[in-house]
Amino acid sequence: MLWLTAIFLCKIYASVGEIADIGTVPKGVNPTLYDSVEDSVIQLDETTFNDTVFCTGREDCSSYLVEFYSDWCGHCRSYAPVYKSFAKDIRGWNKVVKIAAMNCADPLNDVTCRANGILFFPYMKYFPRNSSDTFYGVKLRPYQSLAEMRDQLTQVILQDYAINRFDDWPNFDILGDITTYGELWHGAKESADNMAIIFESDTSSLVGAQLLLDLTKYNDRLLARRCHKSHPLVDALHINDFPTLAVFRRGERVPVLIAELRRLLLSELEEYLRNENNFRERDIAFSSRRNRTDICAANPEKCKVLYYASEQDMLKALRYALLREVTRSGGYLHGSNLTALYTFVDALAQHFPQVSLTNLGGNETEVLLDHSARARMVFMQLRDFIGSRGFNEPLSADNWQTEFIRAEQAQGNPFPVTLDWDHCRGSSAQFRGYTCGLWTTFHALTVRAFKNSANDVSFRPLSILHSIRDWVGEFFGCEHCRNHFLKMTTKTFKMESQVRQSEDVFMYLWRAHNIVNARLKGRETEDPKFPKYQFPPLFLCPNCQEEQGRLNENEVLNYLLHYYSSIKPIQDDPTTQQSTFV
Repeated sequence: MLWLTAIFLCKIYASVGEIADIGTVPKGVNPTLYDSVEDSVIQLDETTFNDTVFCTGREDCSSYLVEFYSDWCGHCRSYAPVYKSFAKDIRGWNKVVKIAAMNCADPLNDVTCRANGILFFPYMKYFPRNSSDTFYGVKLRPYQSLAEMRDQLTQVILQDYAINRFDDWPNFDILGDITTYGELWHGAKESADNMAIIFESDTSSLVGAQLLLDLTKYNDRLLARRCHKSHPLVDALHINDFPTLAVFRRGERVPVLIAELRRLLLSELEEYLRNENNFRERDIAFSSRRNRTDICAANPEKCKVLYYASEQDMLKALRYALLREVTRSGGYLHGSNLTALYTFVDALAQHFPQVSLTNLGGNETEVLLDHSARARMVFMQLRDFIGSRGFNEPLSADNWQTEFIRAEQAQGNPFPVTLDWDHCRGSSAQFRGYTCGLWTTFHALTVRAFKNSANDVSFRPLSILHSIRDWVGEFFGCEHCRNHFLKMTTKTFKMESQVRQSEDVFMYLWRAHNIVNARLKGRETEDPKFPKYQFPPLFLCPNCQEEQGRLNENEVLNYLLHYYSSIKPIQDDPTTQQSTFV
């Protein structure tokens, strides 16, 4: 199993210290969101994290900003271009701080991600220079703009400097009183023939500090200082606008350059305007790539076979959800999260589909899904485990994982950990996967719950929907996605006001998923092979479409019942190889 492989590899690599840098290819089994060659992001893994980040005593020791992400997380995928641009933008700061990332979805990295208390994704931590333990990491926010990311990082660097005052970092102190010209050069290296002074009106501004960080790559040739507008040098140099940069050569009292920083920024804008046509052509080319031809509209039969509910996808997603997501922090389950886990596992134990509709000899009949039937026994054992021990005592993540593994082994390991995604396999590794499998599970679970309740007057459709929402709220790792889902189901498309009858248990989830698809359509996380259609699209269900693109909900209801009941079995099961699924 992958988790055993990961632990085994960790033990092997733990004895071999390795320092990661730009170009290092991380170990592990999962795809990553960053390219070791193209991106200015150091990719860490279980074998390199400690020796790289906790670098006390090394001459090249720096502070580190680490993004802990999950390759399946939609927001992580959309945030990756921002983080890449940020890393490139401040690469000149790398003598002070280096930008890194670690994929917590990879089982190899479980120990480090747990040790860092990663609660959701993406999760940012700044590790001050000479950190020796995860305790020293400072949580930061994954802002969407480069300016906000720069300002945030600058602030923690200044705090780090105020405490430690590293000799080889920029001198962030404001220039004090001086009596001679020579005092300006105090602290300069012998090789430094130039000095830059940034004059600022507000010492709390981050502009000067950021410029000093930009200039660190020249620190062998250049001394850089900050100066407040009240300093006598301001009057001596007749400086009236702030911030302003003045550059001196060693031995010369008159600056060789005085430039208002706003003028420097204006020159960058003018450079852009002079080359606007080039930028516009690039943007048009990018836009044309995003506006892809709808292949499925031209070849509906070719696309139709790509869409189905897969037993393989659902079981892969559930194992990850229950074994990895639930125990991500490595702490204890108690209170609301223990209750949420119990109600979700109880819903799986009662309603996870273990049969599939199949067409044999022209007649539809239900056949047993062996893996799912055994997985349902696992869910029952887990439910009974929580129920028997009660909710008063916290349940440790380790004990939960131990019980999960014991239960799956008792049922002959029904979860397909060695198989790839099936219907949920994306056109490349960065698309679909876990989130697709989880949505499929939610839909199939609610459809089966509706079918199971056909003659049950006590059936309450909201209870199973609440179990899904509570699990997402407590455990789903993508923070941005989770918050959107909770806001939708509690406010903008409130679950309690939309669910009134039995069929709403799956019809509500269908409407909610289409709301999500509409929000994500055209985003960089959209797989070109699987556009974010309003489901079901025309090529799957022609009768579901009315005039002006509206959906006929009666037809949709019947289609969903059939679609999420006709589950494609895992193909390594010889008892299901002869089935022909529609």
